[in-house]
Formats: sequence, C-alpha cells, structure tokens
Amino acid sequence: MASAKYFRTLGERASEDVFAWAAFVAQTEFLWQDTASVKDAVAWQRTWFELEMLNGLALAQWEDEGKPINWSCRWNIGYRQEATALANELLELLCDAKSSGG
Repeated sequence: MASAKYFRTLGERASEDVFAWAAFVAQTEFLWQDTASVKDAVAWQRTWFELEMLNGLALAQWEDEGKPINWSCRWNIGYRQEATALANELLELLCDAKSSGG
C-alpha cells in the first residue's frame, strides 16, 4: 500500500483538473480497507462517495461538451473549489495525515 505521504501529494494535486481528480478518486477508492492508514473506514467511505459523485458529474459534463482538450475554465468555475475541500476532508482521515508534512 502506498504511503500517506503519497496520497497527500496526490490529494494536493487532485483538484488541478478533471483528469487529476478522476485519478485521485480511482486511487483512493479502496484505501479504507487499509486499517493502518485510515482512522475511520466508515467516514472514509462516506467522504469518498462524495468524491465519486463529483467525479461522475464532472466527467458527464465534460463528455456532454464533446470531451474538449482544454476544459480547465469549466472545471475551475464549477468543480475545483468543492474538489479541493473534499480532497482535504478525505486526507484528514489518514492516520498520519498531520505528521506527513504535506
């Protein structure tokens, strides 16, 4: 299993664009099963579900708009702020989130 530092770095970059977000959501889906890394598996799953919902909405809109190469303006206006907050909320559930120095 990757370290908390790895996931913190991934999380810090997750809200940069829809593709970074989709990768972060995919890579954190099953992390709740690692009891050495996650403080509260139930809270992790609940928060991760919110990440997945945002991911689905963003990807659906991106696809509906023809999968443009540069979708950053739409992402920044419609999704980035919530993505940042959700990533931070999820990362707070890591056992060593405070000590990873992110």
